[in-house]
Amino acid sequence: MPDQSYRVLRRQNDPDVTSLVAYRKSGGYSALDKALRLQSPDQVILQALDAKLRGRGGAGRLAGEKWRLVSQVEADQKYVICNAYDADSRSYAARKLLERNPHQVIEGIVLAAYAVGASEAYLFTRSLYREGIATVKQALKEAVDANLVGRDILGTDFSCTINVLGADMGFMGGEETVQIALIKGRRGMPEQRPPFPAQFGLWDKPTAINSIETLANVPPIVRDGAVAYASSGTATTGGTKILTIHDVPAAESLPVILEVPFGTTLREILSLAGIKRGEKDFAAIVVGGAEGGALPPSLLDTPYDFDPIEQAGAIVGPGVLELLPVNTCMVAWALDRSRYLAKESCGKCVPCRLGVKRIAGILEGIVSDLGKNSDLDLLEEFAAYVPNGSLCGFGVQAPNPLKTARRYWPEHFTMHIQEIQCPTGTCIPVRSHRFVTKHVLP
Repeated sequence: MPDQSYRVLRRQNDPDVTSLVAYRKSGGYSALDKALRLQSPDQVILQALDAKLRGRGGAGRLAGEKWRLVSQVEADQKYVICNAYDADSRSYAARKLLERNPHQVIEGIVLAAYAVGASEAYLFTRSLYREGIATVKQALKEAVDANLVGRDILGTDFSCTINVLGADMGFMGGEETVQIALIKGRRGMPEQRPPFPAQFGLWDKPTAINSIETLANVPPIVRDGAVAYASSGTATTGGTKILTIHDVPAAESLPVILEVPFGTTLREILSLAGIKRGEKDFAAIVVGGAEGGALPPSLLDTPYDFDPIEQAGAIVGPGVLELLPVNTCMVAWALDRSRYLAKESCGKCVPCRLGVKRIAGILEGIVSDLGKNSDLDLLEEFAAYVPNGSLCGFGVQAPNPLKTARRYWPEHFTMHIQEIQCPTGTCIPVRSHRFVTKHVLP
């Protein structure tokens, strides 16, 4: 079984590395010094490509490809945005990186700016992460005082400033074009793409947007080399992933935070998290957070990597995993998720605004013993309609709970519709088709 491999997330009991002195003792900023003095921006990009560093924000695109696009655009100004906003509020990845390892985040931002030719960067996070914001601001002050951020960094001709911004607008705050709009002081709404931010981003300039976890992986790559970095992970994805694991029956306790190499199986992840439930002790494992898919216990040997997880119907997403109680009705679970996602939709595009609500409405009818066989066809239609017509990734992934529930637990739907019976006996009708006659006094 693979061990936890802490490359970006410091253990809770590790020596303090939030201060500049402590971070430098652990090799901090040696990657930045190496890059600025010995490597060209193109060489930094090539290392990220060779390391197979894929975006940790969910899309899984190679970070080096995005940087190359930005670097090739001729412009008088370029930007880097560090997405430190946990869209799924149950994810702990961004807040823990800000609190435990702020200097590695800062070093990663400056390295990305050097690679793409940007002189200004923004760290965008949730305003509720007060401890993390305070920690990263203190680290940023130390870095500026040590000439690791700002003008003529380390005596070279490269300059880069970093601005810290906080906002909180629910799930949609994690969408990259929403963040661009908010930084510009506009209403936070997603924009149609193309054009992509790499060519036409912040202030209409080329902009590289990467998740905080992606950027925190850059210093180890530059410091130790792409080969050493790629030795952990899979043939398509190098390195590790921060995971937030919720054991639903024990929901009152804090989640388990892990960092494991890509390719670790779901079964091994649960073991590393200290969860000893057998396959018959839970109904499903939800992979990918609020927009993730539910997978049956029989798929616990699926490797945790972008392609295998997507083939199973789930997503890597924010790295949130959760176990569902053994008596979970998957129709009711899909309804609960669809309701939540319908509320979190920004409402800008019709397919997402109306489609997710229609999915929730149909599921309400099925749970309330009002379902028809034709509802299954409607659900399939909306499961395709919503992602095909949505402007951003939120709508693309929103039907995942429904699709996996139908894929792996079709009998839950047919029992509700054909036998008018909940397979687990736990569903409470949302609507009622019974009419109560009121007695009117003469």
